[in-house]
Amino acid sequence: MKSMNIAASGELISRLSTHRNVVALDSTDFTDVAAVVITAADSHSGILALLKRTGFHLPVFMLTDELVSAPAGVTAVIGGNAQEWLELENAACRYEAELLPPFYDTLTQYVDMGNRTFACPGHQHGEFFRKHPAGRHFYDFFGENLFRADMCNADVKLGDLLIHEGSAKHAQKFAAKVFNADKTYFVLNGTSAANKVVTNALLTRGDLVLFDRNNHKSNHHGALIQAGATPVYLEAARNPFGFIGGIDAHCFDETYLRDQIRDVVPERADAPRPFRLAIIQLGTYDGTIYNARQVVDKIGHLCDYILFDSAWVGYEQFINMMADTSPLLLELNENDPGIFVTQSVHKQQAGFSQTSQIHKKDNHIRGQARFCPHKRLNNAFMLHASTSPFYPLFAALDINAKIHEGESGRRLWAECVALGIDARKAILARCKLLQPFIPLEVDGKPWQAYPTESIASDRRFFSFEPGAKWHGFEGYADDQYFVDPCKLLLTTPGIDANSGRYTEFGIPATILAHYLRENGIVPEKCDLNSILFLLTPAESAEKLARLVAMLAQFERHIEDDTPLADVLPTVFQKYPVRYRDYTLRELCQEMHNLYVSFDVKDLQKAMFRKESLPHVAMNPQDANSAFIRGDVELVRLSEADGRIAAEGALPYPPGVLCVVPGEIWGGAAQRYFLALEEGINLLPGFSPELQGVYSETDTDGIKRLYGYVLK
Repeated sequence: MKSMNIAASGELISRLSTHRNVVALDSTDFTDVAAVVITAADSHSGILALLKRTGFHLPVFMLTDELVSAPAGVTAVIGGNAQEWLELENAACRYEAELLPPFYDTLTQYVDMGNRTFACPGHQHGEFFRKHPAGRHFYDFFGENLFRADMCNADVKLGDLLIHEGSAKHAQKFAAKVFNADKTYFVLNGTSAANKVVTNALLTRGDLVLFDRNNHKSNHHGALIQAGATPVYLEAARNPFGFIGGIDAHCFDETYLRDQIRDVVPERADAPRPFRLAIIQLGTYDGTIYNARQVVDKIGHLCDYILFDSAWVGYEQFINMMADTSPLLLELNENDPGIFVTQSVHKQQAGFSQTSQIHKKDNHIRGQARFCPHKRLNNAFMLHASTSPFYPLFAALDINAKIHEGESGRRLWAECVALGIDARKAILARCKLLQPFIPLEVDGKPWQAYPTESIASDRRFFSFEPGAKWHGFEGYADDQYFVDPCKLLLTTPGIDANSGRYTEFGIPATILAHYLRENGIVPEKCDLNSILFLLTPAESAEKLARLVAMLAQFERHIEDDTPLADVLPTVFQKYPVRYRDYTLRELCQEMHNLYVSFDVKDLQKAMFRKESLPHVAMNPQDANSAFIRGDVELVRLSEADGRIAAEGALPYPPGVLCVVPGEIWGGAAQRYFLALEEGINLLPGFSPELQGVYSETDTDGIKRLYGYVLK
């Protein structure tokens, strides 16, 4: 590793005797230095408090000609003799030696060895790519180290990623310590795979699984299609803006749950622990955060295990306001369920795409028949893991744990939360039509009137108070849910928050999303009259100010009724005849009218309510088997009423199944997809991504949605 810098007060730089590069204190963020040298005067300037707050544990030396004792936070006082310069260098070397986490440290050392390889991968440190102009461009674009770090497991120096030996094992043990798990498993093909690992390790045909209807499709794949378990569904909320909410409070009542079991498998209704597994979203895509303690207290005694799918969180334990909701910080005993937590590190933590991790917290039930031992879990792990892992992905997970260790992780997330609060305040100050999804008032004062520090430390500023008009969710209990402060959620006009009804004019959020992308800003997702921006410690005040400016500019285009060709040139140029002479408001009105004509907000809500869930005709695994055998036919969705779905159907994002294999097409779900079909034809350029249904152009030139149903 290249030697890191020394940071020093400007007046001391010329006095330091070191081979290292020396940078001024005011020109570094301390991520590139291995030691700090200050003056006696600096020790009273606040620099020591700043260094402590970083959480980096840098060695700090005070250089002075006076005989003084070292103040708190200073490693040693030095006068500048040769022995003291050696002490400074030794301290910097120790810092560097302890800086890197286990796997990444071993990986960098291995790459530096420069071994000659006659093993996989065939590009062999990128040399194969360099023998062709296109390959050379590819190599130069990504850089040498990426190719040198892509290596084969034929050399055992890096340990084994499948059976968890060597530095790979040490990395996962380190992550388990940071995240407060008993064991942690790094997964390199996303939380879709992580969820399948857990469900395949716990569930078999005939097991009961308590299933959040908001669950990501990967949970359906793992628990229902692959394992063949029998689901008992928990209805979940949608609000008029299109936000994904939480499970209704009444669904956690034991009597209610046993009644639901009685409807599905009557003979299991009175079993002491009827559910082998419950699968709950700890945080929904749209930032509704559950309290894990409440979930465990209410349903834990009914379940062998609970899987908290934390794909959209994972950082909650590093944010003071959220920490007590984390399943990994729970105090558990032998009567509680075992806990699994899956986290998409790549979503809002520090990881390459596809990096995920499984946290196992079940030592409190070790020795019981329901306990899932490591070997059983690892068997499922190896079912879904490649034997040719990409080591940089694994290294990123290792680094993510190091970043979150100790005070540094808490500081980074505290800064993120504060930036998000300030961004909401700026939007409230500059925008009239686009509004942050937060309470309008707290204790009779406007939300934005409170200091940022107060908002960041009090969950009331993000809490879903039952019955409050601003959020529009129904069925919640006190202190059950709150808005994730790291999900910047905005609503667009079109819904009267007080009544939940459509207004005369509306701005569908997809139009805003297209506008932002035209101007170099990429939101995470949008749906109906809601849009989501993910916030991470990567954010800066400047970046968020740019977003706020673009939101305000969009509102000016609405007010000025700017020609569509000027606002959405990409869409206009692709469909010039369809949108000739259109203005921005005209497009908004036409799409809003489509939503109103189908009452899409109520259809979306109904799809996740118990009374309007599709009827279950058969086990999802059996329906999938029929699909694989070809015992299916492709039919228009308009003609699918009463037919059994062979595939799960969903819009993506969010990747939540509206119809599960084995359920019967009809009702709200069928009408919802037919509304999407109408939009595909009426408003080209704004088509959603659909999975499990297929858009095909018929001979009359009209695009229609088709789906596979059982014969």
